[in-house]
Amino acid sequence: MIKKAREKSVRLLTVEAGARRTIPNHPSNPQIEGELGRLQAGYRGEQALDYYLTFLPHEDYLIFHGLRLEDHKNRFFQMDTLLLSSTHGLILDSKNISGELEFDEISHQLKRKSQNGYETFGDPISQVERQKLQLGKWMEQHFGKRIPIAGQVVLTNKNSTLIGVTPALMKKVTFLTNLPNKIKTFHENFQNPFLYEKELRKIARTLIKKHVPDSFDFSNFFGVNADQLVKGVICPQCTHAPMIKLKSGWFCDSCGCCSKTAHLDALMDYSLLIGKSITNSQAREFLCLPSRSAVGYIFRSMKLQSDGQGKGSVYLLDGINQP
Repeated sequence: MIKKAREKSVRLLTVEAGARRTIPNHPSNPQIEGELGRLQAGYRGEQALDYYLTFLPHEDYLIFHGLRLEDHKNRFFQMDTLLLSSTHGLILDSKNISGELEFDEISHQLKRKSQNGYETFGDPISQVERQKLQLGKWMEQHFGKRIPIAGQVVLTNKNSTLIGVTPALMKKVTFLTNLPNKIKTFHENFQNPFLYEKELRKIARTLIKKHVPDSFDFSNFFGVNADQLVKGVICPQCTHAPMIKLKSGWFCDSCGCCSKTAHLDALMDYSLLIGKSITNSQAREFLCLPSRSAVGYIFRSMKLQSDGQGKGSVYLLDGINQP
């Protein structure tokens, strides 16, 4: 049973917004595009797990995607996927990397063979081991007990191959197509129940409650100021900006697209890239609208919470649904 559905991280949503909003000639654009590609590949790798998780006996497992928790030393750790049952927990870490891969267990690096030698990545095996310790401590801190926690690195790219394979390595790493078999093995190895059904439900509620979404400061990371962002409502069909506000909605004079809700994406971009609150004046500038009343109508239709009165009102953008 899925208790926490998979969704894009705030970092990915923010970089997507920044990629479409940063002015074309900005020197950070190559870096932004590179980071966007890396994050999107990672997300596709996580999504690839979902099909193979449908083979699980769902009455035995609770599934949590993208849980981000704070450990006993005020450090955050995020797990791609956590499977939890009455007998054990299983952390899955997906890696969507193509090519010839080698896990160097001496230097604790993941290497990809290339024409110029090796490209190195962080070691996902060490990361999973660290997450196992943190989750175990978290369980002990909040519930006074530990349960066995296993971990598995899952290679999700069909164009990846492993070199330097050892039996010890293959206990820690598997290919996506073999994931159901590995989960079955874990299920068979952990037979003693540590949690009653009532305890399991309580832990699930607490995990959801204690989840802390990530955050990402796009401006500081890439050196992009607010005045270097493309203003206006971006056309969802051809990406032209700004769209023109009509009584019936938004009109793109480049491709003829019409939309009643395109302003929602624009205000979501604002909340990710600039701030979680906005005034009528700031919205007029960002949406390229001359009319204070038009912005006021948009805010009322969105039922945004606000602080202050009149022209001093500040509207909170936390209520906008993420895509």
